[in-house]
Amino acid sequence: MEIEAARTMAGGVEAGKGTRFTRRIMERLGFEKQRVKGREGVPLLASLRWKVAISFSLLLLLVVGLTFLAFIRFEWVFLGQEAQKRAQSLARYLAVNARDPLLALDDLRLGPITESINQDEDVRYAFLMDHQGKVVYHSQTERTGVVLSRGVPDPPGGVIQASLPIMVEGVRVGTAVVGVGTDHIRRAVVTTALGLIIPLAVGAGLGILGIFLLAGHHVKRVERLEEAVQALGYGDLRVHVHDKSRDEVGRLTRHFNLMVAQLHSARRQIERNFKETISALATAFEAKDKYTRGHCERVAGISVALGSKLEMDEARLNELEMAAILHDVGKIGVEGGVVGKVGPLSEGEVDDMKGHPEIGSRILHQLTSLQKVSLFVRHHHEHYDGTGYPRGLMESEIPLASRIIHLVDAFDAMTTDRPYREALSREEALMRVREGSGKQFDPMLVDLFFLLEEEGVIEAICEEVEESKG
Repeated sequence: MEIEAARTMAGGVEAGKGTRFTRRIMERLGFEKQRVKGREGVPLLASLRWKVAISFSLLLLLVVGLTFLAFIRFEWVFLGQEAQKRAQSLARYLAVNARDPLLALDDLRLGPITESINQDEDVRYAFLMDHQGKVVYHSQTERTGVVLSRGVPDPPGGVIQASLPIMVEGVRVGTAVVGVGTDHIRRAVVTTALGLIIPLAVGAGLGILGIFLLAGHHVKRVERLEEAVQALGYGDLRVHVHDKSRDEVGRLTRHFNLMVAQLHSARRQIERNFKETISALATAFEAKDKYTRGHCERVAGISVALGSKLEMDEARLNELEMAAILHDVGKIGVEGGVVGKVGPLSEGEVDDMKGHPEIGSRILHQLTSLQKVSLFVRHHHEHYDGTGYPRGLMESEIPLASRIIHLVDAFDAMTTDRPYREALSREEALMRVREGSGKQFDPMLVDLFFLLEEEGVIEAICEEVEESKG
């Protein structure tokens, strides 16, 4: 509880920093590179975006093509029907006007009547046939006089033909035949087709562009979900995908967010249980020495407050907290009579006590989750000027977490009663901390420590620990 108070009083870790923390962790793990590699690793022709866009583009082209063919066919049939009506109209005109001359076998009158119809550009031929099948007059003069024993012949290719019987008092005395060419129909259809190709091509192109854009929009949702799954695979349980749509992707996204929330809650519970176990273990160590009651909690709380001032991300703060709680775990390997001994220690006992950082480091190193913490514990008695132990490291050679714990550990030791002396006054302890700046302690941390003191953070943490201990 005092740790949470320290984080709150020291400014905590802001939401924006949490985002930066996640990004830095992902970069450190190589996730950003993996994500880019994942995108590049999918060939264009195998990507979902391409498949969706091409599928709908082909469908659009099919629809446009079918529409084009249907329109052309409609125009061809319509113009053909109109040509058929025109042929029938001309045949009717010829039949009506040629009836009397045909009965009179007046070739002089039949010729002009037939030729008047043949003058139209689209008329290929016109002829009159008597009831015996003989061609009385044909616009193609070489065919006049030909006998058509099988009746009216089928029209040649590219001609629409209409024939109409010439009736006199219910008796067929002949047949009027007119053939209309289809060239004009073909020209009209070609003209229409050419006129449609450019607009349809432009429309299809814009449609395909729209399909690719829409495919990109919808596939982007799947890609965001994929990135979130990758982040989850790298252990980022803060990931959340925003998608309020009600389609399948939206539902899948909401299920994914729910799963992540449940995993996050479960991990939080595991972390709480772990911290409670560690705290209980630290309390058990402190039970060997009544004078150090609450020491680990105070060191942890103030250390986290310093780490927050340094804008450490949450992962580093958790490591710092664990190291601060367990910094004296190695004392379990020191002879019981030495820990808590009243009076000064002998030279051999001092050497035994100096061994507790490495003992604690070896104990913690056996736990995979605490291997980094074990390094901080090993060096928490190193001095900034290199006069500490166990390795005599100096300045930046000492892990930052170890430098923080060393400063806070020394201050708490000075301000609490010990078997060999009474607690120093707060003013005396602060004065010694200032005197040790650049020698025993990191000057930067000393400045931040005094800033926390001025803000009342250190005193508040100590009071909260005291209240929690009852």
